Amino acid sequence: MAELLSALAVALSWGLFALTWGRYRKRPSLHNALYSLGLLLFALGVSAELLARLLGAWTPALYRLWYLAGAMHGVTFLGLGSLALLNPRAARGLLLLLSPFILYGLHLVLSAPLDLSALPTPHAPSGKAFPEPSLTSPRLWTIPFNLLGTLLLAGVALYTTLLFWRRNPLRAQGTALIFVAALVLASTSTLNRLGVVGLEELGRALGVALLYLGVVLADRSAYAGGRA
Repeated sequence: MAELLSALAVALSWGLFALTWGRYRKRPSLHNALYSLGLLLFALGVSAELLARLLGAWTPALYRLWYLAGAMHGVTFLGLGSLALLNPRAARGLLLLLSPFILYGLHLVLSAPLDLSALPTPHAPSGKAFPEPSLTSPRLWTIPFNLLGTLLLAGVALYTTLLFWRRNPLRAQGTALIFVAALVLASTSTLNRLGVVGLEELGRALGVALLYLGVVLADRSAYAGGRA
């Protein structure tokens, strides 16, 4: 069952990336570029997690890929893309501000010592293979990146939902689903950090399904067709 849920999350993630990348190629914009990058990273993260489960254990390279793409930046660029939809200038400024920290996080993920034997199970999606959270450990930097990305993704979705609830119901329904998806994905990650395991596959599959449906509904609205 866990493998089936993981495979569903992988399929939906790559499908959503393909949809957004297609929108970017037709209508290039900062919003679509950042959202495509975010979905690519998310898809790589859930794919690495599924592959580790199928192999029965993480390899060092696969674990580092999962941590960078999924654990650290699973929602960072999705949040920036949402901000870019409302205010491209603010999104550019924030991306420029975050760039040194993003590069530093990349350096840490690639260079930090790894102890896969510290994981609760050989294929567990847990950050415990890296050193305890500190300024020189990747485990500390996942917190601000995920918090910022989730706040931007959920905040913009909630704002858009309230703004267009009467003017564009289809758009509002889509962004409401995106808001719920952000909460589900954030809750899953938070529970994982608190040591509550076993809900990752269900939470990610449900979160990605809601995100996919939300983006499709929003994309069909007249407003999304003119702005995204």
